[in-house]
Amino acid sequence: MLDQAESQLENGTTWHNPEPPENVGTEKDRANCPFYIKTGACRFGDRCSRKHNYPSSSQTLLIRGMFITFGMEQCKRDDYDTDASLEYSEEEIYQQFLDFYEDVLPEFKNVGKVIQFKVSCNFEPHLRGNVYVQYQSEQECQEALALFNGRWYAGRQLQCEFCPVTRWKTAICGMSL
Repeated sequence: MLDQAESQLENGTTWHNPEPPENVGTEKDRANCPFYIKTGACRFGDRCSRKHNYPSSSQTLLIRGMFITFGMEQCKRDDYDTDASLEYSEEEIYQQFLDFYEDVLPEFKNVGKVIQFKVSCNFEPHLRGNVYVQYQSEQECQEALALFNGRWYAGRQLQCEFCPVTRWKTAICGMSL
């Protein structure tokens, strides 16, 4: 593909990335789960009627439920009471996030170069508190998985896995736009 791009540039034509296969990872793709492809998590879990292609290696590490705010913890107890988080101010929640960020990011950086560090504050159970750490290489991500999987943080045992997400723009929920 690089040779093709270089030859097109030498001939004076503009080069564009090839189009992705049609319908892969979209609602029209009946074989693969678009939720899993976009976020590494599916609201239907093992009951999903579509395929979840779990990567055997990746640059992105997913730690499910690692970050929990006061309101998220309350919603965990009662998924139907979405007002539970209203007891805390935005400043309190933001300060809790900053404390978390300053506590865990240096640990992830000890393994390798962190390209992206994303924290899901979504209240949906399959996304709630998920932490995504994208490393520069798959090797660094493999080392992080070995180091952090099964480790304890804030009274909970970490569940780490490789994640298919590399394009963060598509991972954003349309509800929060």
